[in-house]
Amino acid sequence: MDREPLRVAIEAALEAGEILRAGRGRDKEVRAKGHPRDAVTVFDRRAEEAIVRVLRSAFPQDGVLAEEGTTAPSQSRATWVIDPIDGTLNFVRELPHSAVSIARVKEGQGEVACIHDPWRNELFTAQAGEGARLDGAPIQVSDRADLDGALVAVGYSSRPESAVLLHAPVQRLLALGSGVRTSGSAVLDLAYVACGRLDGAVYLALHAWDVAAGTLLVTEAGGRVSDFDGRPSADPERGVVGTNGPLHGRLLAAMHMDGRDT
Repeated sequence: MDREPLRVAIEAALEAGEILRAGRGRDKEVRAKGHPRDAVTVFDRRAEEAIVRVLRSAFPQDGVLAEEGTTAPSQSRATWVIDPIDGTLNFVRELPHSAVSIARVKEGQGEVACIHDPWRNELFTAQAGEGARLDGAPIQVSDRADLDGALVAVGYSSRPESAVLLHAPVQRLLALGSGVRTSGSAVLDLAYVACGRLDGAVYLALHAWDVAAGTLLVTEAGGRVSDFDGRPSADPERGVVGTNGPLHGRLLAAMHMDGRDT
């Protein structure tokens, strides 16, 4: 596969990262989107515009699906799935834990992934069939096979009715000896599973732009991503589980979403 799409994705992500850094300590012109806890800033929009400009300049036939509303139909069977700032609430509150996420998807399969953390200056990349990398060096998932001592990220939705659905499963994880973390950035959680910093991650109420890049990163690093029934995740709104692989069936069982050791 031509490596050009990955190079262009990196260029777009780095430019967007500069926009995020420029917003630190400045008025972010925060607005609510779907509900009061779903924020968008002027920097989300500026970053999205920059990403789309770079990608469309190189691949004008490709489609676009971006969080802040930029869409374009695909004439090439490939679509760029973009989250200009994953972790917007962290960004608004000056917590340096957010990232730019870009994926190229063709006929439902991830081809290229790029997640850029501008605060730590880290760049996670993956290309289908060629593995995953952090700052150019190969990465792989952890080898932990027991939930006792595992570190699992849990993404609580900003919608209370969805967030409470994870309370009981999280209590079960804690009872099994797992460490639980919630960071406010699903794309970084998945990137951390890919490089072994986390052993697993669980979410409800996500969107395609929250998981497209992270899914390819995890799978290319040797891990597994599924829905709560252990099947390929077709609808992130209904749940996403990403793990190192050996923990996958155990995590699903502990969540009481699937009792089989898949």
